[in-house]
Amino acid sequence: MTKKISLIIDFDDTLVESNTARDVLRDFVPDKYDEFAELYKAKKINFRKYQELSFEEAFKVTNSSKIKNSSLKNSKIRSGFEELVSYCKKNKINIYILSSGLDLYISPVLEQFSDYLNIIAADVYIDENNNPSFKYKKSYDEMCSPEWGICKCKTVEELRKNNFLIYIGDGITTDLCASIKCDQIFALNPLYNNLLERKITVSKFKNFKLIQNHIIKYQGNIIDT
Repeated sequence: MTKKISLIIDFDDTLVESNTARDVLRDFVPDKYDEFAELYKAKKINFRKYQELSFEEAFKVTNSSKIKNSSLKNSKIRSGFEELVSYCKKNKINIYILSSGLDLYISPVLEQFSDYLNIIAADVYIDENNNPSFKYKKSYDEMCSPEWGICKCKTVEELRKNNFLIYIGDGITTDLCASIKCDQIFALNPLYNNLLERKITVSKFKNFKLIQNHIIKYQGNIIDT
């Protein structure tokens, strides 16, 4: 059975050069964000709670339209991504943007590529009183998602059956457990150094031109299970 190449790319600090969620929250509720971030770092609350509390506070002072504008202002896509998407379109290579963050601030940044990308992130629904609720049906697992919202490993496990997976990420929590289930890994720190310490094969991620050049080497090859 021949597997097709598919890319899985983390969003914050990977596809974009900084953490868009953090930058957006600091635009609207910097003090509250820092408070919840410290609780998360101290392991007093899990990631899902930290994210939900932070954005609930943001919606007390702003709305989804302003959050989207903030995400556009604060996000810088790493070089070579537009060319990579174009190449993948021509060669029928799927791209999955896999994030524990919120589609609310991710999709606006990637709108020009929306006809091709598969974005897997938490959904936010706003009621008539501007109160947000968070849904994780795109990638939910009972063992993982209660703490993280999105379970990256669930998505990877589903895709690996029929895909040769190249993972691109930076984190040592959800990115770590998901990336080691993939066929190849490109990473930024801290994930890069963590994988080296574990003696897991990994390549340094610098930009998306590097990824495109790497994929070109596989064109015309047969990757068997």
